[in-house]
Amino acid sequence: MSDKLNIDRVMDAVPEKWLPHVLAEVNDYDVKVANVEGDFDEHVHADTDEFFLVLAGRLHLDLPGGTVTLDPLDVCTVPRGTPHRPRAEQGTRILMFEPRGTVNAGDGNEDKGTTGVRVA
Repeated sequence: MSDKLNIDRVMDAVPEKWLPHVLAEVNDYDVKVANVEGDFDEHVHADTDEFFLVLAGRLHLDLPGGTVTLDPLDVCTVPRGTPHRPRAEQGTRILMFEPRGTVNAGDGNEDKGTTGVRVA
């Protein structure tokens, strides 16, 4: 059996914004959390969908067809190949579920992004 983790305690220890932390692995997927605030670069993931769950705060996803606003406990999946630009209000915390190795800045931006920091 694995050690349990408290999401709030993990996120309280992370001062950086937009830096995902891998909480757990499920099959070939990472469960990531991040404290987010302000604007993130528009990007696209050609080969994978991107799942967002807002834990606290408010996240805006600018998509080609308009903006989707997520409040706490709202979820949204951005389909693969869809350009999107996340924007977050102060105090926003998100959980993402992505294939292991997915770079948060999208395809072709490996030098600008990260696959996530592993939580001890």
